[in-house]
Amino acid sequence: MATYLITTSHWNEASIGVFLLTLNLATVIAQTPSGWLIDNTRYKRYLTAGAALTIAICVLVPAFASEMAPVLISAAILGLAAAVIPPAIAAITLGIVGPSGLTKQTGSNQAFNHAGNLVSAVAIGLVGTYVVSWGVSPIVAFLACSAAIIALMIPEKSIDHTIARGGVSKIEKNNQSESERSALALVFTNRSLLIFMVCVGMFHLSNAAMLPLAGQKLALEHKELSTLYISICVVIAQIVMIGIAVLVGLRCDQWGRKRFLLVGFAVLPLRGLLFSQTENPYLIMSGQILDGIGAGIYGVIVILVVADLTRGTGVFNFATGVVITIQGLGASFGSFLGEWWAGEYGYSSSYALLTALGVIALLILAVLMPETHPDKVKPSRFNSGRSRSTT
Repeated sequence: MATYLITTSHWNEASIGVFLLTLNLATVIAQTPSGWLIDNTRYKRYLTAGAALTIAICVLVPAFASEMAPVLISAAILGLAAAVIPPAIAAITLGIVGPSGLTKQTGSNQAFNHAGNLVSAVAIGLVGTYVVSWGVSPIVAFLACSAAIIALMIPEKSIDHTIARGGVSKIEKNNQSESERSALALVFTNRSLLIFMVCVGMFHLSNAAMLPLAGQKLALEHKELSTLYISICVVIAQIVMIGIAVLVGLRCDQWGRKRFLLVGFAVLPLRGLLFSQTENPYLIMSGQILDGIGAGIYGVIVILVVADLTRGTGVFNFATGVVITIQGLGASFGSFLGEWWAGEYGYSSSYALLTALGVIALLILAVLMPETHPDKVKPSRFNSGRSRSTT
């Protein structure tokens, strides 16, 4: 989207930063309420389908309105709808396979997610380069409508809605208010969850602007091929993510969460360092291998860590919403900071700043974040945050 706006609508870096900030802040505002709603509704499939249809409508707006006001309004609505989908998919997955199957199935989900991104990136790159630049929006809209249909094809009876909340059978409707208080207590008293949220926020503060900035650099230097180049960047990353997601899903229970997280966080500053030192499109595209490793690990692990820390509480989706809210805050301000810094001091300087933030995120993770897999930690540490939240 950023590449389209800068090449076709002739937006500058600051305007694109406002667009991304609007999109991400809308998602942040809706994320935690979305998690709470998904914890407390049996209409998870319909929420997912409705959100996908809303996205389909919103992505068409920039193709027909280049003015800032309607594009920003559509970005805000798009952000609100996008907030529903991650916790809804996580909840439906947990409700179908249960805790014992969550690791492998989340890895499979992410592999299919990245495969879909791969196909769409190829289609967008070819259409945007060789057919028409605004053809990107109809492709995304078609895929979103397809996702809505598929969500409604999931059999309702296959979802255990108690398990989908991270709950156990003894949690009853008359204990609903207690569960809500437990969710708030979990956020503010579980040390491991708080540390993880800081790590998540810092990761996305560093990561969010890296690919958009790369796309804009390519657009300014190679306007005719910019859409194709950015699509290749996405394709390379998605191919790597598919394999990484499968690996994490198969091995994470044996190897633990933190080992994978350390690798995922370590490649982020390496990628930023590479991007800060080159304008060569082939090196930038090659650097997306690192993005594939980091994002492939992160996409699976974040759900598993939250599930570890909320198991049996009945507030899995609420906690997921809170964590993704922190993720969105980091991404929102990271996007704005990266774009603003690039406009003021240049792309290389912006990448240097983002790289430094990535190093800080890695250090916090390495020093403070414990292992969360229940089979690899002491019971007292695993249950410390949970026990305080339910008293």
